[in-house]
Amino acid sequence: MGQKNKDTAILIFSLSAQLEAERKSLFGKRNKKASKGFFDILINRTHKIASATQADVVVIDERLQKGTTFGERYANAFQELFDLGYTKVLSIGNDTPDLTSEILEQAVEQIQNVDMVVGPSTDGGIYLLGMRKEFFDVDGFKALPWLQSTLFHTLVNGVYWKGAKTHCFGELSDIDTAHALHQFLYTSDDVILIDFILNHLSVYANRAFHLKALSYSNEYSFSSQLRGPPAFFIAA
Repeated sequence: MGQKNKDTAILIFSLSAQLEAERKSLFGKRNKKASKGFFDILINRTHKIASATQADVVVIDERLQKGTTFGERYANAFQELFDLGYTKVLSIGNDTPDLTSEILEQAVEQIQNVDMVVGPSTDGGIYLLGMRKEFFDVDGFKALPWLQSTLFHTLVNGVYWKGAKTHCFGELSDIDTAHALHQFLYTSDDVILIDFILNHLSVYANRAFHLKALSYSNEYSFSSQLRGPPAFFIAA
């Protein structure tokens, strides 16, 4: 744990790898073991990058979450940390592989001077949310459209945003569907995750991903020819 910002906490609000695999069939319903292994990697990475910042790290998974709806559980997690004495809380999940300790460290620095920090995800949600205690409104927080593709839009156009001094980071991609996993495979250069995905893809994977496997096995020698134009994931 860091020493510089003892009134600031990084909240890792997520599910365990086992439950993530049950709810998100990234590699197909019959291959939950691969999904669990993938989330194990992401969770370990998330803990590592959060611990590299100068802020305390608190993990609240399904065993510690309190409430009926996601909004209630999320709001209660923020309130619990504020009640413990933290005056600034930054929250992240476990499904954003491009999130770095540098981004988190910048978020820690920004929340010392602004009311709210936000990192929008490409599916319309958010991968990072930070708030100061005096700006946190539990009822307004619960009312946000959590787990919906309108979340960031609603946040930007709502009371929270308009009444806050806010810092917004660039977009990053979440991996919470098979489509998003394939999108990541086709666009990322993360060797560790690409290797894991390729080793666990079904034999029925389509031709595009077989081509990706071929380019990867040849040290990306044909990557520039095989890559198509950028694609964008739109939540269903």
